[in-house]
Amino acid sequence: MHQTAPGKPYHDPCIIVKGHKLQAVDRFTYLDSTLSREVGIDVVVNNRTAKASAAFGRLKKNVWEHRGLSITTKLKIYRAVVLTALLHACEIWTIYSRYAKQLNHFHSGCLRRILRIKWQDKIPDSEVLRRACIPSIYAVLQKTQLRWAGHLVRMSDSRLPKQIFYGELSSGKRSAGGQKKRYKDSL
Repeated sequence: MHQTAPGKPYHDPCIIVKGHKLQAVDRFTYLDSTLSREVGIDVVVNNRTAKASAAFGRLKKNVWEHRGLSITTKLKIYRAVVLTALLHACEIWTIYSRYAKQLNHFHSGCLRRILRIKWQDKIPDSEVLRRACIPSIYAVLQKTQLRWAGHLVRMSDSRLPKQIFYGELSSGKRSAGGQKKRYKDSL
């Protein structure tokens, strides 16, 4: 280990993984998912919502407003295209209630447009979900995250995702006061 001054260790911003030197960065995108040093996933949720909104908008004329398609078909298309775009890689998100509310608001808004339910009708989200036969975002997030955690548990101990999931920091400590939620805390 390099020394900068007596008693003070040198912190190299590079990490070596399997012989390859990786440069530390604040944020990067991998397989259309944004990973960052920040604990919050504001950027990810906003990006996912924007992509899902764009997908929903592109289907407006040909699907949502098409009178020849049944509601069942429209909802299947919604699940396959829009919901998939919205929840891409949600297995690894640390979900705070504000993110779940934001995603659920978008989800229920889309379902209301598909089912042609106006806000003046004063129909609660639970009734919208029942009519659409689609679970809430909260249920979908919980199901996908538990599925991913189960997959991690069944992995061999040599796999990197399992090592990271069960790993602990070798140095450092959590600050005093209210703690940031970890992925494990949301399970």
